[in-house]
This record gives sequence, C-alpha cells and structure tokens, in this order.
Amino acid sequence: MAVNKKREVLGLELLSATNLETDLSAGTKTEDRQSTFNRASAIRDIEAVTSYVTEHKDLDTAVSDLVTALTELEADPAVLDALKHRQLVEAGLPLVISTACPLCDLEWPDVTSLRQHLNDKLTRSETAAKLQERIQTAAGKVAGQLRGVRSLIQAAQPHAVTTGQSALQASLLDWSNDLAAFEAKLATIDSIRDESERLTNDPLDTPSPINDGLKALRATIEALPDQTSTEAARAFLTVAQDRWTQLRQARAKATKATAARKAANAVYEKYNSVADAALTTLYKTVEADFSNFYRQINSDDESSFKAGLSATAGKLDLEVDFYGLGMFPPMAYHSEGHQDGMGVCLYLALIRQLLKSDFRLAVLDDVVTSVDANHRRQFCKLLKDVFPDVQFIMTTHDEVWARQMQSSGLIARRSLARFHGWTVDGGPFYGQGGDFWTQIDADLASDDVPGAAHKLRRNLESSLADVAASIQGQVVFRADNNYDLSSFFSAVKGRHGDLLKKATASANSWNNDAAKQKVETLKDERAKAMLAQDGENWAINALVHNNDWATMTKADFIPVVEACKQFLELFTCSNGACGGWIYVLGIPGKEEELRCSCGDFNVNLRKK
Repeated sequence: MAVNKKREVLGLELLSATNLETDLSAGTKTEDRQSTFNRASAIRDIEAVTSYVTEHKDLDTAVSDLVTALTELEADPAVLDALKHRQLVEAGLPLVISTACPLCDLEWPDVTSLRQHLNDKLTRSETAAKLQERIQTAAGKVAGQLRGVRSLIQAAQPHAVTTGQSALQASLLDWSNDLAAFEAKLATIDSIRDESERLTNDPLDTPSPINDGLKALRATIEALPDQTSTEAARAFLTVAQDRWTQLRQARAKATKATAARKAANAVYEKYNSVADAALTTLYKTVEADFSNFYRQINSDDESSFKAGLSATAGKLDLEVDFYGLGMFPPMAYHSEGHQDGMGVCLYLALIRQLLKSDFRLAVLDDVVTSVDANHRRQFCKLLKDVFPDVQFIMTTHDEVWARQMQSSGLIARRSLARFHGWTVDGGPFYGQGGDFWTQIDADLASDDVPGAAHKLRRNLESSLADVAASIQGQVVFRADNNYDLSSFFSAVKGRHGDLLKKATASANSWNNDAAKQKVETLKDERAKAMLAQDGENWAINALVHNNDWATMTKADFIPVVEACKQFLELFTCSNGACGGWIYVLGIPGKEEELRCSCGDFNVNLRKK
C-alpha cells in the first residue's frame, strides 16, 4: 500500500501483486532528472555543530571535574608519588613467586612476608587510588563528549563538499583530527597532566574560520531548492527496491543455510552415533584391563578400585571409584600421583586393545614423576608381568626410579644409558654397554685406581640403598637424608642375617631337608662374602679420600672389587634373564618369602 501511494504521486502504474521478480522502482528513473538533496536534514546537521560550539554544558561539567582532580594531584606531590608507586606495586605483586622481590631484587625471609609488604603499600596508597579513579572517570566523560563532537563534524562535512566549500571542509577535517588526538591523550594520568592547560583554557579549541564558515554554509544551503514530493516519492521507491532486493537475497541465503544446517546436523549426529558406538565398544573392552592395571599398581590402598568409561559426542567420560564412596571424575578426589598412574594404565589398556599382538614398542618419558615411590615398584612389576613381549624405552631424571627399574628386573643393567649432556654438533653424551663393574674394570685397565674406587663407593651406596629397601633393612633415620656407606652395610648385613635365621626356623618347622640344605648353602656363601668384604672395605674410603699413605696398585685393588661383587651377589638373582635384587614378601614380623622377580631365587620364611 505504501509503495502504491508513492507510485501514484509519480503517475506510475500501481502494483496489484508482488513476487520475487517485482521491481518496486520500475519507471522512476528519468533522463532529465536533476540531483537533489534533503535541505532540512542538511540544515539540522550544520545547526548541531553550531549549537554545540556555542553551548556545551556536559563538556564543561566533565572538564571542571577533571581540572579539580588534577589540581588536587598537583597540590600534593606525595599523592603523585604514591600513585606511581601503586602502579608499580600492582604490576609487581602478581610476579611474586619467590623470596626475591621482582621490583628491587632484594631477598625476603619468605614469600608471605613479601606479599604482605606489597599489600600494605597498596593499602596506604588508597587515597591516591581514589584520586586516580576520579581523574580517570572525569577524563572518560570528557573523551565521550569529544567523540560526540567529532560525530557531529563528520555529519556536516559532506555538505561542505556538496556546495563546493573545500576550505571549510578542510578546516572541519583538521578540527576533527585535532579533537581525536586530544581524546587519545586522555588515556593515562601523565598524558592528562600534559593537557591541563588546554583543559583550563578551551578544550574544543575551535579554529577561528569554523564559525563563520558554518554560517556561510547554512546560508548557501537555505538558498538551494528543497527536495520535492516527487523526488521524495522517487527516493522512497528506490530505497524500497533496494531493501526488497536485500530481503529476497536474505531469504534465499536463509533457505540455503537451513538446508546446510539440517545436512550438517544429520552428518554430525550420524558421526556421533557411529563414534560413540565404536568408542563404547572399545572402552568396555579396556575397562577391565584399566581397572586391573590400576589395582595392581595401588594394591596396598585401592585393591577394590573400579572404573567406568563411556563415550559422549566422540569424547571419553571417565569416572573412577573413590574408596567405595561412589564414582567420580579422577580430578575430583584423587591426587596428582594417582591421576598420573591412571593415565599410564589407561594408555596401556587402550594401546593393548588397539594394537593387540602388534603392540611391541612403547616410549614412556618420566611417567611416574608424581607417583608415590612405594607404587613405582608395582608399576615395574606390571610392565614386566603383563607386557613381557613389549620393548619399553623409559626415560627419567629420577635416579631412584632408575634404580628401582633395575632392582625390580624390569631392565637389565646393560640396558641402562646415562646421558651426561649434549652439544649441537656432537649430539648427546652418554654411557652405555655394561654395568658399573664393567666401568670399574675399564678404570683398572688404565691403572686409574682412584677412579675405580670412586665408582665402586658411589655404586655400592646406590645398590645397597636398593637392597635395604628390598629386604626391609633398618637404616637409622637422618633428617638431612645424608646416609653413608657404612649405614647401608650395617643395615643390609643385619637384616640378611635375620632373614636367614627365619629361613632356618621355617625349614626346620616344615622338616624340609632340601630347604635346610639350601639355607645352609646361603649361610656359607654369606660367611665367605662377609669375611672378604670386611677385610677389604677399608681400602674404598682410603682411596676415595685424599690420603698420601693410601697408594694401591691395580693388583692391590682387584681383591677389593671382587669382595664387593661377591657381597652384592648375595642379594642378586643368578638367572641372567632376571638379574634383579632379591626382596621380602610380607611385613616385618610376618615375612613370608625371600625371593626374586623371576622366582628362581625363593626361600620360605613362614613357619608351619
């Protein structure tokens, strides 16, 4: 109806109906039509600029508030200093991660004291903060007024171009750019202070030609002919046609988008359905393995552990039991170490199911960093017992974990490679190809007896620490964790003797002649090893430390090495495929067996 009214004004044929191809502006274009414009609208644009220049109460109020706050700031330099310090402290406080101050590098007793000191400084500078907030709030209001002025200027500029007043157009553009630059300087306290003179005198700083130019522009526009009702109708139909075209295009795009959305949803839902079905089947097949693996690692405290794996929109939802209290996500209650253990168990269960017999190689990099030390040995047992045909490449920075892998028999001593550094040109430096006995033999071959003694003592301390842990030897606790070789020797010797006594009592209670003979053989080997080791042990300390009197040749030191080797063999499985330390099953006072991982060494400790 509105379109036909405008067409009637132009004397055009009325439209009885519309369709996708209807041209609402058909017949409106004429060859002799002159360009016209809306005079009233142009006058309003010019009047808006003129009125604002004449009276701008909101700008004056905002400027007054800002100047008052700046005056207070300049009147009290201490406030300014506090303000600068506050900004510095606010920037430095999040950086406090150690006892060294990030602002001055001075050391503090602790992080808490340093944080408290900085927070106290922030509290003392609260007055400066309130003044800063007043300045920034007032500056924001001034900036808002300046943006409003620039929008008025931009609306008036085209009329200067239309009437050929290029000088005025250039002045308006320069003025707008000046206001934009002034607005940008109201962002920080320092730049606001630099503009205090302009704020006090004339924030607008209106160029002198502007007022007269705007008056002349208005007079020129008022003298031009206004847009007639015919032109208004023609303009209406042109705009209507343009919007009708946009509407038709939007509808077409909406139709295509709706079809595309339906197709995409169908594909997405199908994908999720197929993926969820496949993943659900996979997860259910690995659920039991995952739970079994985790129970084996944590047999001491979570022997009844169970897990639930389900697929949702192509992703895994994992819930695990927490001591029989319910099923929860792992991050809800389990520690970081337990979560790391779950991650490794889930990986092993998944890769075993996916690759089946093709699962022959895996690289595990520091996978037990957060796992409790008493659970790591069970992890070694899991890899050794469940994945005997898989080649594992293990990397770690943890010396204890490296020794546990050896002592448990997971890796042979000859399989250990120790990296000592690297260079861009030469690559990594590492030692490999034999156990520490081979390294000691190499030193002796080059007559480096002190080097061999150093390696022997260092590795004896490492090995005896593992042996003490395996057979539950009692080492006197030291708060600094600084245990010497003699402490380990005493603990291992005493515990080994006690275990052999228990083995004798067990064999007698069962009246097992074979067991009796085996224990007697072990006692004879122990006696020989103890005698040799006690006689040669003095030489290790003498050669490691600087003693001018302690000079030994290779021939003198070889019996020392052999005595230590014979002593450690008391606690080592003789099966070359195993080579692990022997260990005790059961708790002190209720020991059950003294055995190795492969079972080749097995001595009963239980009485009848």
